[in-house]
Amino acid sequence: MQKGYSKLEPLTLPITGEVIIEASAGTGKTFTIGLIYLRLLLGLGKKLDFIRRLSVEEILVVTFTDSSAAELRTRIRSNIHELRIACIREKTSNPILEQLISQITNLPQAILHLSIAERHMHAAAIFTIHGFCQRILHTQPIESGVLFKQELLVDETPLQRQATFDFWRRYCYPLPKQIARIVRKLWAGPEQLLQTLLPWLYREEIFLKTTYATYKNIEQQHANIIERIKNIKKSWLNAQNIQELIEKSGIDRRSYNRKNLPYWLDSITQWAKTETVDYFIVKYLVNFSQSTLLNKSINGEPPNHLIFLEIDLFLLKPLSLYDCVIALALQHIRCSIKREKSLHAKIGFHDLLTLLHSSLYMPNGKILAKIIQNNYPVALIDEFQDTDIQQYRIFHAIYHNTSHSALLLIGDPKQAIYAFRGADVFTYMRARSDIREYYTLETNWRSSKDMVNAVNLLFLNHYNPFIFREIPFIRIKSATPNHHLHFSLNCKIQPALKFWLQPGNTVNINDYQEFMAQECAAEISHWLHQSINSKAFLCYTNNQKPVRASDITILVRRRSEAEIVKKALYALNIPSVYLSNRDSIFSTLEAQEMLYLLQAILKPEKKSILRSSLSTSFLGIKKASVYSIKSQEVVWSSLIRRFFDYQECWKKYGVLSMLRKLILQEKIAENLLSPSHTKHYLTNLIHLGEVLQEASFICANEQILINWLIKKIQQPYSYKPDQCIRLESDYNLVQIITIHKSKGLQYPLVWIPFAATFREAKNAIFYDHQTFTTVLDLQQDTKNMILADQERLSEDLRLLYVAVTRSIFHCSIGIAPLCIGRKKTDKSHIHRSALGYLIQKGQAMNASSLKSALQVFHGDITTFTIASGQKGKPWQDSDRNDVNIQKIHLRTLSYPIKENWKSTSYSDLLQKHHNTSTANINNIDRLSLKSPDIHLSINQSISSIVEHTKYTQHTFPKGTRSGIFLHRLLSSLDFSSPLNISWLEKQIIYQGLNKEWVPVIHEWIENILHTTLNETGVSLYNIPMKDKQVELKFYLPFSQPLTSEKLNKIMQQDPLSAGCPPLRFDQIKGMLEGSIDLVFLWKGKYYLLDYKTHWFGESGDYYTKDRIMQAMQEHRYDLQYQLYTLALHRYLRHRLINYDYQRHFGGIIYLFLRGVNHLEHQNAVYNTLLHADFITSMDQL
Repeated sequence: MQKGYSKLEPLTLPITGEVIIEASAGTGKTFTIGLIYLRLLLGLGKKLDFIRRLSVEEILVVTFTDSSAAELRTRIRSNIHELRIACIREKTSNPILEQLISQITNLPQAILHLSIAERHMHAAAIFTIHGFCQRILHTQPIESGVLFKQELLVDETPLQRQATFDFWRRYCYPLPKQIARIVRKLWAGPEQLLQTLLPWLYREEIFLKTTYATYKNIEQQHANIIERIKNIKKSWLNAQNIQELIEKSGIDRRSYNRKNLPYWLDSITQWAKTETVDYFIVKYLVNFSQSTLLNKSINGEPPNHLIFLEIDLFLLKPLSLYDCVIALALQHIRCSIKREKSLHAKIGFHDLLTLLHSSLYMPNGKILAKIIQNNYPVALIDEFQDTDIQQYRIFHAIYHNTSHSALLLIGDPKQAIYAFRGADVFTYMRARSDIREYYTLETNWRSSKDMVNAVNLLFLNHYNPFIFREIPFIRIKSATPNHHLHFSLNCKIQPALKFWLQPGNTVNINDYQEFMAQECAAEISHWLHQSINSKAFLCYTNNQKPVRASDITILVRRRSEAEIVKKALYALNIPSVYLSNRDSIFSTLEAQEMLYLLQAILKPEKKSILRSSLSTSFLGIKKASVYSIKSQEVVWSSLIRRFFDYQECWKKYGVLSMLRKLILQEKIAENLLSPSHTKHYLTNLIHLGEVLQEASFICANEQILINWLIKKIQQPYSYKPDQCIRLESDYNLVQIITIHKSKGLQYPLVWIPFAATFREAKNAIFYDHQTFTTVLDLQQDTKNMILADQERLSEDLRLLYVAVTRSIFHCSIGIAPLCIGRKKTDKSHIHRSALGYLIQKGQAMNASSLKSALQVFHGDITTFTIASGQKGKPWQDSDRNDVNIQKIHLRTLSYPIKENWKSTSYSDLLQKHHNTSTANINNIDRLSLKSPDIHLSINQSISSIVEHTKYTQHTFPKGTRSGIFLHRLLSSLDFSSPLNISWLEKQIIYQGLNKEWVPVIHEWIENILHTTLNETGVSLYNIPMKDKQVELKFYLPFSQPLTSEKLNKIMQQDPLSAGCPPLRFDQIKGMLEGSIDLVFLWKGKYYLLDYKTHWFGESGDYYTKDRIMQAMQEHRYDLQYQLYTLALHRYLRHRLINYDYQRHFGGIIYLFLRGVNHLEHQNAVYNTLLHADFITSMDQL
């Protein structure tokens, strides 16, 4: 045990006075609080200063988040219940409770007290710090001197924005144009200024170091800066013999050579002669500061001149309005917010602490402190390392130097990671110096023995692991039950801590992150595959279980890192979930699309608004179809009527009921749950509906609700939990979570891929150990920036400690000789990161030295390996371990479901056909698809192999995505005009293809356009824009229910259908819908054309008439063109005067695009024309 520390024994701890308990990660802090709570309830302990038992209303427990408070309440209630049952039975298997029972002298009375406590846990004094302050102010308004009725503001964002905009209007708008332009370079507007101010807005204890006290306003500051620039220019022009002085000195001639020196001097002189209107400083001026010249004259006498000293002094002070604007803005905005709150009797969460603090330190404050002390004789402050000076002073005022009371401050300074929220680890240090009683928990109950020892080894590698000596690292022991925990891979026990070193010399941050993300994903894939092969286990004392994806957690610092690693996992098909996403639901694409939808429902007669709603992912309508629908009067009118029905439902039953109807009738759920979307689209849609329904109670009508939604989308930030994006399920998924969010949690296997990254301190905010205050130096003095960066490194070390202590079995860490900045150096900057500080003991090293430093960790419990940059084996769904998944059997309905009227399609009919057509084609002479029908010579075969390696239409990517791409290209073309190459290149690049495809696709399209389509000699090239219609959408209603028997009987009249097996599907009532790729007019007749992108083989030789016939039958395109012909027939009958099928309908063309070439066209085309009697029979269905 380290000097000054006492080992904590929860059952004998003296609960009196002020006590600090340091609970390192995994040492059972919550468990200890629970035991102390039980002792207080029963009055147990020899040194307890209380003469009576305490009730749950008298034991104050304070923590810092609602979730922590809820967890403590649940755990304490559970402990009370367990002890009560043990007292009733007078025995327990829990050794700690057994010791407690042995101290109880009157069991019946103890059972009674525990029973009362369990029933009253809802009234237990377990609060957040803000909840505690609010309770005191509410119950003691007279003693605290506050108003009896004040409204608590949950979200102060509107007030902050209002005050910032007011400041911007008052101080920035009236500025002269030149000054306003300079301010706008710092902040584009008030929104950006507010983001800068937020970290300091409520921290009034911070001392601002600024020139604002000297210069009273922005214009004065500007005038002073301009004057300084003018003075240095004047001094430069008056200086003489500068070049001669430098040339005769011992300056480094490699930099100050005959080429650079005259050029620099001339550039500065030219700048000095220009009029000073802004803060521009020629970049070469720094080369002539005395400090720079001194550094460049290591081997000789530096040049000396008064101007060099003047430049040094000139560059020491920043030429910026930043500090003036910040100081002025903080003063104005703070006053504005306070004034607004006072005017309307409102207070915010920050005000709760300020008001109670002020009340306790008023002349009558001791009276209030005594009342609080009497109400809560004992206070347990959890997570005390996250406190600040104001919070500490509140409890110090209540419990310092008091009798018959106790203040227990429980926390771990090594886990103080919330400085960005205002938490102040220096307050913990101050409390540590004020309080004599200091105890520590020294046994880790979370992690394996090797994991605990690995953490000890890592942090004891440096004599001062957390920068500040007031935050020591105490060696932690492992709990005996955890000694047998280990991670087994390939029948070998894995080291608890493993470093993955990126090979090579210094690397930049982007290369490091990409490399380590790939390495992390590959190793996780390896673990999962080995688990399937029964070679990866989490081993416990008496059993083991296979590693699952949900056992693995990746810790990151921020969202951008999560996206990088999630992308790497996705590339290997590894499912993952990011658990730290707390964005507003209004920042999502679904919110914007919801707005389009609601606007269209409210005003469906507005064509542009309605068309915008059709483009949303909810409705799933293709872009080309959106534009074509408008030209189809019947479809458009039907759509408007449906949207008017939704509007009526909205007005009558509310927005949520309307959305449910919309989801059902428009098949939105089916669309959003398709493979092209994730289920989160539907989750967000339903979530938005619930939020809108709640908001509708405060909105007078539908238009006001839409306006409310518009405002929320424009300002999506919100502190309301119900407006945050709901997290995805993490069932059997690799979890990705930020280190901050992971605090207090534990995971079997942990990866920290980007542990070597760091960000330098941006602001000179630091703790002044002389004045014991936090200072914000707005002038960014170099020395103060160093102090701020030192504190940044200290917090990074604490973050690293939190990260590595999350693991139970194993932790992998990615490390590299990281170099910050564009210019690579021999020595890396990793020593400035937390991980590098520990490994390299704070010393700069090159890549080779880093590898040597890692040798310390090469052993049984820790190790390092050179990362290979492996790509990893993709993880297949079928490979997932489902050993423990219970199989279920679906019950079969004993009667058919009666289906209502609905819309179906050609694809639906084939799906209902159960894919039997492919298996039952009996009348087709099957042709091998493995080789062409002609005999290829050896030379031809070799030529074909060479051709396969080239970019051709036959090597063009296969699949639905490529087919859609080709369809989109052809639909966008004016066939009779020359193809725009630059447009084509953009389309190809947008598709994610190489530029090498441009000439190939260009030639391919030219061949398609010039292909002869039938015996009339027509080609697409002959068809002008006015004579074609692309993506012609149609709906075919049935006069009576459609059965497969009726349809098959008619289809047998078509020779192609006669060679196919009968279709089988259930009776359909409603209409058929579809879309024809192209309809065109040629020599007075109308033709329908459908593009097909099937791949038959590696050359054009595979595209024969027999193979095309086979494809037409196997995919049942006969049914498709029959429906298309019927649709076009009905359309023309309503559009043309004296329409006659035989006179006006030209035929059907199926164009197999991959078979098109410049030599032979007919093998790529299938032509047919249905008999008039056939169409008449179809028309009667």
